Amino acid sequence: MRRLGLEDAGLPRARRGHGGVGGGEGGGAGQAEKGGQTRVAILEATLECLVDFGYAQTTADKIVKRAGVSRGAMTHYFKARAEVFDAAALFVIERRAEEYDRMIGRIRAHPAGMPTLDDMRATMAVLQRYFALPSFLALNELQRGARTDLRFRRAMQPLEKALDGKISDSMVKHFPFLSEVEETRQVLTDLILSSLRPVAIGMAPALKGARLQRLVDQLAAVALRVISEARNKHIQPEGDAT
Repeated sequence: MRRLGLEDAGLPRARRGHGGVGGGEGGGAGQAEKGGQTRVAILEATLECLVDFGYAQTTADKIVKRAGVSRGAMTHYFKARAEVFDAAALFVIERRAEEYDRMIGRIRAHPAGMPTLDDMRATMAVLQRYFALPSFLALNELQRGARTDLRFRRAMQPLEKALDGKISDSMVKHFPFLSEVEETRQVLTDLILSSLRPVAIGMAPALKGARLQRLVDQLAAVALRVISEARNKHIQPEGDAT
């Protein structure tokens, strides 16, 4: 079982136990806190089940067993399996955005504004780890489920768009030069996702070890070249206006 690590994303990890989650003494505030922890435990368990069993095999029985709560506690928050997945989609989207911002923030920004090849290699290494997180596998399973479920797909689309926007904002915040070349930023995002996603979901078993490292290094070199070319084109008109 792959633990998703809520605390790694800056989110509270609920303490699990049979019949509910401990939350202090009785009263409105205590009950509200307990209820919030129970809901988080259910959603965390849902993501873990998605990773371990896949979308189709993630059942209510497996979720409550993993969460350590009763079936009644689950139905108090979610009346149907579809409601659990709707909430889990938002839950994992928020986590993915937080994980990205936290991980990308550890990359050293080049003083001159433009990254070096070493900077890009470090960036690609971080992104490789980002796409290898269990939260990505959980999100991928939800996306697979949405492919054949029109209602769920409609619910997922604005969340996926919001995640793309948050990642784009985080990229610009940590790498301001990318704000000058929006189209290039989109191309790089698509290139990186299409290259690293198959590795993350196990569709490219041969890509590991030295072979995977060569791919990551090549991505870094291509990204640096694309950024440099786009930056030069962007500043060229100013240089010619003499």
